Amino acid sequence: MTLRARVTLLTALLILVSTSLLGALAYVTSSRLQYDSIDNSLASVITDARIRSLATNPRPVPDDVYSPFALARVNRDGTVTVLRQAGLGSDPLPFPQLSAEFIDAASVSPVSVTGTPSYRVLVRQPPNRATIIAAAPLGDVESNLARLAAVIIASVLAVTLIGGVAAWAIVRRFFRPVDAMVDAAHAISLGDTQRRVPTARAGTELGELSESLNLMIGSLTTSIATVEASEQRLRAFVSDASHEIRTPLTVIRGYVELLQREESGASELSTRALERIEGESRRLERLVTQLLLLERMDDLSVSAFASVDLAEIVRDGFDDLAALNPDRRVDMDLEPAALLGLEDAWRQLVANIVQNCTRHTPAGSPIQVSLHQAGGQTTLIVDDAGPGIPLDQRAHALERFTRLDPSRSTATGGFGLGMSIMRAVVDAHGGSIDLLDSPLGGLRLVITVGPPVAAFDGPSE
Repeated sequence: MTLRARVTLLTALLILVSTSLLGALAYVTSSRLQYDSIDNSLASVITDARIRSLATNPRPVPDDVYSPFALARVNRDGTVTVLRQAGLGSDPLPFPQLSAEFIDAASVSPVSVTGTPSYRVLVRQPPNRATIIAAAPLGDVESNLARLAAVIIASVLAVTLIGGVAAWAIVRRFFRPVDAMVDAAHAISLGDTQRRVPTARAGTELGELSESLNLMIGSLTTSIATVEASEQRLRAFVSDASHEIRTPLTVIRGYVELLQREESGASELSTRALERIEGESRRLERLVTQLLLLERMDDLSVSAFASVDLAEIVRDGFDDLAALNPDRRVDMDLEPAALLGLEDAWRQLVANIVQNCTRHTPAGSPIQVSLHQAGGQTTLIVDDAGPGIPLDQRAHALERFTRLDPSRSTATGGFGLGMSIMRAVVDAHGGSIDLLDSPLGGLRLVITVGPPVAAFDGPSE
């Protein structure tokens, strides 16, 4: 439930409770006044009644005259003698049946008697006179009170409804600055860092909030711009440094190979030194190549894409794995899969997958590879039986220069760029990469890319 709905509901609830209390007070006050008026009238009737005259010379009420009160006398033996009935003379109302206990109670204060109709009864014994019972029918009073209750209930509901609608309109108007702030914040979250939160009326809480948010957004925008500029400078530096390092590395490798060919009788120390120089230069060259590929993926344009047969690339990579590891079973289920992309990038991605399988899974453990294309998507799935990656480290494993092996040994890990290159390639082709649990007990790598290009006439075996 939204905040504006809660405020509106609370306001309507307060209106309902307030009007209900006022309505109940009005009903009780009106009822009390009407009953007090009847009680006073009953007392006056008893005071003015001529009991002896009514008993010895009863005068019937004319047929068209309505009598609002009934009179009776309590005899010495406790019986009640009705002297005059209430109602029309032609259709008098029945006198209420009163017990001795009820008469005693009515002699203290007026009481109501339920029945058809109900009566208000008062019993008094004036000095030197018989005990008199005065009763007034309550039909008109009860109907009036019922109509009053209906009017009060209808008024309460109407006032609550009107108040709720008015509260909703007022709250909606009051929350317009908040809605504008939410829209601006959403636009900013989508990358429109130049947008600012609309400023509300100065001196109000919303005004202070909008000013604070704009200050915070300005500060964050400046920080983001600084970070982006720093990242761009770092990328440019890495790219330039990689290009610069590549040339001397090539020269070093050339001289090492030249020395290895010419110094056939060199000492064991010289031979070992040359081998170490060659090995480390090749390792450094691989690092430079990977850095350049990452930089290329960051600035890759769709215009550089061409038709790529992913099935052939995957088959070549895992055929090499099977050839280099004859004791490892590699099962491949590859469908023809053509897509738009950069062939060198996909070959590097598959090479990294193969390298991870070789480095991080037990020798002789099975590998399962499947490639399918359907519904405008190409899906590559690689399952291994290695130790896998813990769930809490999978997202971190795709970041640059991340190595899950804390030993930093070159025997168990590379430069920490393999998974990040895979992610960069997939991102550059508009796809997604997921690390899941494999049915073989290790890691399942799922790469999804789409849509494919038109039918590709390539190898389908």
